[in-house]
Amino acid sequence: MPEAFDPAQVPGLCGGGGGLVGPLHALAEKLDAAFVEISRLFSAEPRYHFPLLPVEVMRRLDYFSSFPHLVVVPASAEPSEPVLRAFRDANGASATGPLAMPAALVPVDAVLAPAACYAVYPTLGGTLDGPRAVTLCGTCFRAEEHHQPLRRQRAFRMREIVLAGTLSEVRSFLDRGRDAVLALAGRLGLEVAVAAATDPFFDPSRSPLYLHQKLFPTKHELLFEGDLALGSFNHHRAFFGEAFHIRCAEGPAQTACIAFGLERWVYAVVRRHGSDPAAWAALPL
Repeated sequence: MPEAFDPAQVPGLCGGGGGLVGPLHALAEKLDAAFVEISRLFSAEPRYHFPLLPVEVMRRLDYFSSFPHLVVVPASAEPSEPVLRAFRDANGASATGPLAMPAALVPVDAVLAPAACYAVYPTLGGTLDGPRAVTLCGTCFRAEEHHQPLRRQRAFRMREIVLAGTLSEVRSFLDRGRDAVLALAGRLGLEVAVAAATDPFFDPSRSPLYLHQKLFPTKHELLFEGDLALGSFNHHRAFFGEAFHIRCAEGPAQTACIAFGLERWVYAVVRRHGSDPAAWAALPL
């Protein structure tokens, strides 16, 4: 495997992880097409949701209690002349350092999506007449403590495949999905492993959800080089079914999702095959 690479030397990586262009963008698109192909195993409905989630939806998930350290919000200055004038004067072209925030903000009624799948569950309310699968790719935002191009970014893209149904349908989805993802990684020459994991809860020692995940693993990650999660396989049990009144023949629907971090898969391919775009083009995608 090539030595650790300097992101600045990777063709098509903008501004230390601010975007992908040229052959690197083409690689990401081919990877995403491979993920979409996996979604077709489940006849998943393709969708796009805007990356804004209503505050009331996130409260129903108790997200602000579990992950307050990851929340990113869109903030706007109060549209009054004194506030806007002060904001303008503090942030002109000659200003330096972080943005000087206005004294008054418009009330925040939405957050920037921390995961693509959260937009899906509120739309599935009602009784299902069979397993329901959806796939979408969205830009996600998390207040990460540090930035590593392609590996850990505050803004990144996530492709997800979501399924709602009975317990047996969800288990079959996760088993078949895991096999398909491992086969894809094998075709690309990526050495990966699936391991039980927990979500990054705030104050985990006091979080009942964290303790529940430790005792009854519902999340497994696809690890590259032992520590980089390229994706995850998540069984939510009836959590979203109960929160959003999604029902099936057995009662509250079970849900699960398979998530892919696009930039992390790009990182893994470049780490494994080097920074020559000709090597990426030769991959069986």
